[in-house]
Amino acid sequence: MKKILTVLILLMFILIGFRTIAIPHEKSFENDPLNMKVFSLEVIVEGGFLGYAVTIINTGTERVQGNFSIEILTDAMVVLFGANMSKERYLDLNPLNGLDTFKIQPLIGFGSATINIKGFFKDSEEEYPFEEISNGYAFVIYLICDETSISLP
Repeated sequence: MKKILTVLILLMFILIGFRTIAIPHEKSFENDPLNMKVFSLEVIVEGGFLGYAVTIINTGTERVQGNFSIEILTDAMVVLFGANMSKERYLDLNPLNGLDTFKIQPLIGFGSATINIKGFFKDSEEEYPFEEISNGYAFVIYLICDETSISLP
């Protein structure tokens, strides 16, 4: 009786061991590659003589091409000219620190200012909006404001 019980226990362990062997399933799983853009832009807006200077730097590792649009609303105590400024341009920036710098139309005003910066970058696949609020001071034809840095995406 002890021999039969021993044989049954050994057979049970052997059969349980066979169930742990991986048997490949006929259905294979194929993952599609992730289609992710690996680009990075930094938009820097700063004040100066006669308004704003905008610098766009490609900090990513791939070439950036697309339409860039920016709109700057300046709300100061007195704004004679340039309260609402906008600019559009086509970007073609090389990887790793390719840059584009431009000025936006002049601002003539006086007083403490709230600066609302918004816009978007649109490549062939997607649109990347941005918005930022900054503070500054308009002194006739010179604009003093903090350097505002915006990162995309």
